[in-house]
Amino acid sequence: MVTLRPMRLGDLGVVERWLAEPHVARWYLAGSSLERELDDIRSSVTGAQPVHLLMALDDDRPIGWGQWYLCGDNPEWADEIGARPGDVGVDYAIGEPASVGRGLGTTLVAALVGLVRAERPGCGVVADPEAHNVASRRVLEKNGFELVAEKAMVCEPTDDPMAIYRLPAAGASAG
Repeated sequence: MVTLRPMRLGDLGVVERWLAEPHVARWYLAGSSLERELDDIRSSVTGAQPVHLLMALDDDRPIGWGQWYLCGDNPEWADEIGARPGDVGVDYAIGEPASVGRGLGTTLVAALVGLVRAERPGCGVVADPEAHNVASRRVLEKNGFELVAEKAMVCEPTDDPMAIYRLPAAGASAG
């Protein structure tokens, strides 16, 4: 069972190791760098950015992380992704190589959505993995997210197309 807890500065060493793993670097460092990603994570952990960073644990053992943020905090990105007022964006990764391919990503996203909806009842949730990231797309679809569009986005650090997914606000339809 995957549980989530707030990320702490002491977690940055393991996150740095995960970001360097080929299965994570391929997606998280596309158009970025290890240093830039760690700086962003550090800024969020210390509260300098309005992003909620969480460690994902399997039987109390760190296996990855998730994050959530109000889409409206980045209006340019929110407009480009088609976020609605009150929507929350999420990102996630299974960093521990031995934990990949075991269904933990699906459980991590379910836990992340549950936590987000506890904090922001009824919100819609959006995610935009790279279109070629089949594993991430399957995780979202297993959690009820619906594909909205595939397109390159100016606000993303890569020119590769993104797959924009949305989990409708509780009680609302996706369309």
